[in-house]
Amino acid sequence: MNFEVSIEEYADEYSVISVRGEVDLHTAPKVEYAIERAATTNGATAVIVDMSGIAFMDSTGLSTFMRAKDNLDEREVALRLAAPSKAVERIFSVTGFHDYFQIYQSREAAVSNN
Repeated sequence: MNFEVSIEEYADEYSVISVRGEVDLHTAPKVEYAIERAATTNGATAVIVDMSGIAFMDSTGLSTFMRAKDNLDEREVALRLAAPSKAVERIFSVTGFHDYFQIYQSREAAVSNN
């Protein structure tokens, strides 16, 4: 499966990132870069990551999202994870990190929380 990450900026208050494919050792740095870039665009107060297209995520991906959340928390920018795929739900469930993140069932729910 091909990997793709794109930033879709919708408003001054938030940016939405869509991730498709596998988030692993090779692709996680691209996800982290996109989150960082989205957080510094237009003074965003939230970065929303649409996870519906993630086919696989390993511990490197989980670590990347944890690090991104910690970095954004320091700047008072929220990291919201939206529409997690079954692969993402599984790793959050197995590791117990589903309570660590702000997780929304849809992109719309994450956006409307602004």
